[in-house]
Amino acid sequence: MAPPLRIGVFFENIQMSDIACIDIIGNLSTSYVSVLAGAVPSKYAQYAPHAMDIEFLYISSTLEPAFMTPSLFVKPTHTYDTCPRDLDILVVGGAPPTHRPEASLKFLREAVGKTKVVMSTCIGGMWLAEAGVLDGKRATTNREFLGMAKVMYPKVEWVDQRWVVDGSVWTAGGAGAGIDMMATYALQDWDEDFVRTLALDLLDMDPAPRGQFYK
Repeated sequence: MAPPLRIGVFFENIQMSDIACIDIIGNLSTSYVSVLAGAVPSKYAQYAPHAMDIEFLYISSTLEPAFMTPSLFVKPTHTYDTCPRDLDILVVGGAPPTHRPEASLKFLREAVGKTKVVMSTCIGGMWLAEAGVLDGKRATTNREFLGMAKVMYPKVEWVDQRWVVDGSVWTAGGAGAGIDMMATYALQDWDEDFVRTLALDLLDMDPAPRGQFYK
């Protein structure tokens, strides 16, 4: 049995839409596919062999309910100190620039080199930059904050694109760009028909009309 795919998600002081992209992966999980296969076996049972055991790790400063907009409090599963560093995917949403717990920066410095794929959405790219893990890399952030990012983190090559890929680090602009980025990653990494049928078609999330570049 393959170990579960471990998806770490920064989970405090962010917009809920910034991490909506993880639902694409959630639709590929064994538990979700089994529900669909049970409901409509003629269409979905064939995809059961592609489904993956997935564990989502929601990371915050404490295990107390963490604030997210809009006026939402959700209980994390891990703190920055207790979360494993060797994840399959790490997703960092856009907390305000004033919210940069030192424990989160320490976690990023230790985890980025061990985690297979690191993703940020919105100004989550600036959170990564604060930890120094984007130095020397091409990256992006919410388009409205690109000017600020260039001033605050001059060692990063900030690019005006909807999303940017530099090695194992994927950074996106606003939340919608993050969804398209995750969809593109899923299509590249897993069976295309499986991803389109179980995730993109059901969620009506198709990155093709918008693409990687601003019009």
